[in-house]
Amino acid sequence: MERKYYEDIGYKPFLFFMVFGVSADELQVSREKHKVDGIPEGLDIASLTRPDHSDYIDSILGGEIGNQLMKADSDLYQKCKDTDKCIVLKGSIENDSTLDYMRNVIGIIEALVENGAAGVLDLLTFTLYSPDIWTTRFFDKEINSQNHVLIMFSEEDNGTYWIHTRGMAEFGRPDIGISNVPEDKLEDYKQVTDQMVFYGGQGLFFKGQARLHTANGKTFVVYPEFINDFENDDYNNAYYEVRVEE
Repeated sequence: MERKYYEDIGYKPFLFFMVFGVSADELQVSREKHKVDGIPEGLDIASLTRPDHSDYIDSILGGEIGNQLMKADSDLYQKCKDTDKCIVLKGSIENDSTLDYMRNVIGIIEALVENGAAGVLDLLTFTLYSPDIWTTRFFDKEINSQNHVLIMFSEEDNGTYWIHTRGMAEFGRPDIGISNVPEDKLEDYKQVTDQMVFYGGQGLFFKGQARLHTANGKTFVVYPEFINDFENDDYNNAYYEVRVEE
């Protein structure tokens, strides 16, 4: 699966999924059915059980992440929390010149879903998917970063908004932040962000200014400043601070 604008920028995609209610012993992957031709280099797959790993599982499903997941879908959250086993798929992907790594991971998770998984947690976006939604949204579809990455809106103290993403690390690209967005510009700047997400998924690393054409027929010029800081809790990834001009 081609990444039309791919450039090796020195860091690789990072993936972190948990699949609840199944174990690695039950994993049966078909090359033809699940579109999997191998485990991506750099991805680790581990089986965890409640008797041996309850502290680790609870550290993820508890706290603020757990509160977010419960608010989003309390029934699904509780169903996953009550399982006694899960599989963790985690690692930095070595070969990201194509999107084959993502197709393989989606297929592996789909095989687990078909074998009775209770739910799939994407730790980079704090999103818990039911089996049906996982299959419908991701499996055997064209891989588009816009379908994986969250665009969020946070109100700032001065009444404007901060538009920011989570999940671009899955494509080995910086997340995106636009500050001081007036309320009447939210939709336009969301579309600008969405275009940056799309091109990042296709492997583009933004340098200097770029002209973007949005779905609502407008054109904007963006000036992304790359911040090489992986310790920022807002992103847990490097990111762009973006200025937008119409």
